[in-house]
Amino acid sequence: FKTVFEILFGGYATPTKCVAFWRWALNSYNKKKIEMGYILKKALIIIDMQNDFVSGVLGTAKAKAIVPDIVEKVKEEQQKNTDCFFLLDTHEENYLETQEGKKLPTPHCIRGTQGQLLIEELAPFVKTAPIEKTAFASLLLPQKVDKYDELELIGLCTDICVLSNAILLKAHFPEKEIIVNADLCAGTTAKFHQDALSLMEQCQITIYSAGKISQKKPEITVNTFGNFEVFVNNRPIKFSRSKSKELLAFLIDRQGAGITNAEIASILYEDKGYNRSVKNQVQTVISGLLTDLRNEGIEDMIIRQWNHIAVDTSRFQCDYYDFLNKKKSAVNKFAGEYMSNYSWAEWTTGYLIDNHK
Repeated sequence: FKTVFEILFGGYATPTKCVAFWRWALNSYNKKKIEMGYILKKALIIIDMQNDFVSGVLGTAKAKAIVPDIVEKVKEEQQKNTDCFFLLDTHEENYLETQEGKKLPTPHCIRGTQGQLLIEELAPFVKTAPIEKTAFASLLLPQKVDKYDELELIGLCTDICVLSNAILLKAHFPEKEIIVNADLCAGTTAKFHQDALSLMEQCQITIYSAGKISQKKPEITVNTFGNFEVFVNNRPIKFSRSKSKELLAFLIDRQGAGITNAEIASILYEDKGYNRSVKNQVQTVISGLLTDLRNEGIEDMIIRQWNHIAVDTSRFQCDYYDFLNKKKSAVNKFAGEYMSNYSWAEWTTGYLIDNHK
């Protein structure tokens, strides 16, 4: 690497220069991947993690408790090159004269005070100027996150500013994936926290909680003989897009082998070139599939990496896989039809017929 640097730029390649060049090259590479549609772009929005809301006049024990986990979350996301936006509640000296001040007569987050500052634990992670907001929601926020496909919200307070910003973003971007990480939020009370999560979920905002994940996982059954269908706890899944359903079918046909966005396009849009429009459509299909599975609590059946998506074959029961493992019930069930919904499944159908005994 040092030799390449010196050939390209001349002069002596110091360790500092090499590191700086490597970071620039890596960032450029990741931006190119995003432009080409290989990965979905995510933004993390950290709301009102300020001194007054954590340890100051409106601080709570729960707000203090989530600080270490929020710091770790921001650190992890930045290591993945996720862009992070910090929102700051900001009021003026005349706060008590405002409508909010009259209904909540506790001056807080006054501009220029210690209470308005971001907590010191998060200060090292600020890369761009925080977004100041004078109301519960930031009207500037939708402009800042317009280019992202997935928006995850964490912070304070669940039932006021997190709720307001989540609803605002959902109204602006009905097709984007809006996620509120319940484990990294705190409400004014535990009850209001839960009530706010329920309201946001009702508005089709995805609520993530590790507590939910740790519960008994839903049972997934995949039927491929005849038409393709997926069942969760014996209940059929309703997919928001037919192409998202077809993508899952193709991933299952691949038996855990990963495919790229370009390969997805060649299957779902075989009569079209792999242009920008098709790339965007593929991103929409992938996002739709992930949303559908997340809504059913079975998003863990998908494995995502850069320019790679696959299914976790250990996560579900499938008649096709049972057939390949020579299970008598699956062999007897096969009647010559496999994923009849899709023309690309004809090769596998032929294979099954040839091996059917």
